[in-house]
Amino acid sequence: MAVPTQAPRQAPTQARRTIYVWQLPVRVVHWTIVLALIVLSFTGYYIHHPFLSGGGGPGHPAFTMGRIRFVHEVSGFVFIAAVLVRVYWAFAGNHYANWRALLPITAEQRSGVRDMLRYYFFVRREPPHGNGHNALAGVTYVFLYLLFFLSILSGLGLFAWVSRIPAWRTLFGWTYSLLPIQQLRLLHFLLMFAFGAFAIHHVYSAVLFDTEERNGELSSMVTGWKTDLTDGEER
Repeated sequence: MAVPTQAPRQAPTQARRTIYVWQLPVRVVHWTIVLALIVLSFTGYYIHHPFLSGGGGPGHPAFTMGRIRFVHEVSGFVFIAAVLVRVYWAFAGNHYANWRALLPITAEQRSGVRDMLRYYFFVRREPPHGNGHNALAGVTYVFLYLLFFLSILSGLGLFAWVSRIPAWRTLFGWTYSLLPIQQLRLLHFLLMFAFGAFAIHHVYSAVLFDTEERNGELSSMVTGWKTDLTDGEER
């Protein structure tokens, strides 16, 4: 008589749930800033180093520069509006968008910063789990927004200098009193490369965490939803 064999035990699977993390204003601001920075970078580089012929304009190469500058300035004001909305949403939004989720004000968050650094330096094998910004990303975003404001102030100073509108010069003339106009222009230009470097790392990190955690990191900035491990039970 054949002896029945016992079926091999299967490893328990971890259940998952969906969580609404990124609210609509956060997603709209995110993509508005992305598109604005792309346009600002292209037009800003052209203003710094014109590389298109003005032959298509009505008779003068400066017409092309004027159009590019106009697009740059409009995109700049769109960028300013998006940044201000995100700052407001840091006080009005949900837990994941709140400013408290960005600053390492708790021991757990400070520990999360150390764990993320250990992960990036290959000391820790698995990234710390989290649904919103990880602790290190939160600090990075705060620093990024400080650079945004520096870019905005320098850009408004340059706009006041070029436009010669008295009201703008009254509001932002102090920027080119603080720095000579050429240094202010150079600072504004170099910040473009800082944002480009951040964008490269940001995309790399999003792909990395989406691959490592399989939590919808990439799609969440379109849908707002992520998937989260529930330790075997639906919560």
